[in-house]
Amino acid sequence: MNDRFETTDIKEVDEALKHFNHFHDDHVAGIEIKFENYKALDDDDASTGIRNADKTVILTVNTYPYRKEHKQRVQVKFKGVKSFEILSPLEDHGPKEGPTWGTLDTYTRHEPTPDGSDIKWEFGFICGGTKFLVICSKIAFLKQVS
Repeated sequence: MNDRFETTDIKEVDEALKHFNHFHDDHVAGIEIKFENYKALDDDDASTGIRNADKTVILTVNTYPYRKEHKQRVQVKFKGVKSFEILSPLEDHGPKEGPTWGTLDTYTRHEPTPDGSDIKWEFGFICGGTKFLVICSKIAFLKQVS
């Protein structure tokens, strides 16, 4: 896989995930949410908030965190974001309070939209049952060697 890869095709996303072992046992280094083209008022001067802003979610994952020779971070940029959530159970059963930010396997599938073109990305955090969900139209992967 190239250092930069961008796709709207779920099969290509799944191939990229295979390349990174579905981020199994990797660690989340950061989550960034960007709101661009923000317009506070619509054409009728009614407040819109950030509802109509272009949303991008950037997930940075430290792959192979247990091996010194693999100090590699992968930035996953979700573009055309329709929705995103971080869901946490009422009680965390992990070794510490709050979610442990390591990941279990990552899953993708088509979101049941009229044209079926949106991608739903989901992964769970190690211990605790917290889940990260995003629905978007395009995903870009960027390898960063540290």
